[in-house]
Amino acid sequence: MKALFIKLFSFIVFFSVWVGLLFLLNKFWLATDHYNNEFTIKGQLIQMKTRIPKVIFVGGSNVAFGIDSKTISDSIKRPVFNSGLIAGMGMRYIFDSYEPYFHRGDIVILMPEYDHFYGDNAYGNPETLGYLPYLSDFNPWLLNSKQLGVMSLGFLKTTLQIAVKGIYFKVLHAFKPAGNVYEYKKSGFNKWGDEVSHRTLPPNINNIGAYSILGDYNASYTQHLLNQVHSLQGRGVQVFLLPPITSKDMVSLNRKQIVKIEQKLAASGCAYVVSPDSLAYPDSLLYNTVYHLNARGVAINSRRLAGYLKACLQTSLHKK
Repeated sequence: MKALFIKLFSFIVFFSVWVGLLFLLNKFWLATDHYNNEFTIKGQLIQMKTRIPKVIFVGGSNVAFGIDSKTISDSIKRPVFNSGLIAGMGMRYIFDSYEPYFHRGDIVILMPEYDHFYGDNAYGNPETLGYLPYLSDFNPWLLNSKQLGVMSLGFLKTTLQIAVKGIYFKVLHAFKPAGNVYEYKKSGFNKWGDEVSHRTLPPNINNIGAYSILGDYNASYTQHLLNQVHSLQGRGVQVFLLPPITSKDMVSLNRKQIVKIEQKLAASGCAYVVSPDSLAYPDSLLYNTVYHLNARGVAINSRRLAGYLKACLQTSLHKK
């Protein structure tokens, strides 16, 4: 029995050392330009002090790939920042992390993806949440038991994937340039937080088919989100909920689920300020998923959002 215990303990130590070494290799060499590292950069953007109260768009990759912050900023005459990154991190961790950074006078445009309201999608997926320990601003105290479980499940898998893929691409790119193919990277974002590297690349429409949103409506998470909205409003932060930027087919296919979201938000006094169809686009304006726009789509959507935001700001001024 003692010999078995010693062997088991030795294996755990050996395994932990190797995972630790892979973690350090990834963090300081292979994953320095990892897409998810932008989460920390976006947190710094939100905290930036500006002369005029700023506008911050919050959501998943529909926001990251969907707006041109400068276009909107020039239109509404306010600084605009894009804190959208990836839905797989879970809207709960995203908003829990950024909520303390918003200050009186700021305007938050909240655009969760429809999936965040169903099943456990608000708590993230293993591949993305497993990356959290790599972030310099990671706050484990924000995680609930479900998120901790998802992160723990994903950490080892993510660490191994980064090591294998990272070494492969390091070797590959040493002999052959990256080429004209999109890669998810931190360096693909501009200074306002917009993902821009895909806008000059050839079309990539292999994964833009609409899919059905699965799972039961997550009333618990919805209430958590609404509590945060009301708390921010009490602190003097304006919050506008908008539907996510997606495809017409996605909205059409999931009309029943989306109507339920609309009804629940409206009943809590936090209705969408525009209809889901207002930010739903044809496939010709998509890039590589139902939540990512191409360059032309970004331009059209940014002008449209600027108009909606102007109307929201004018309405809020009249109410004061």
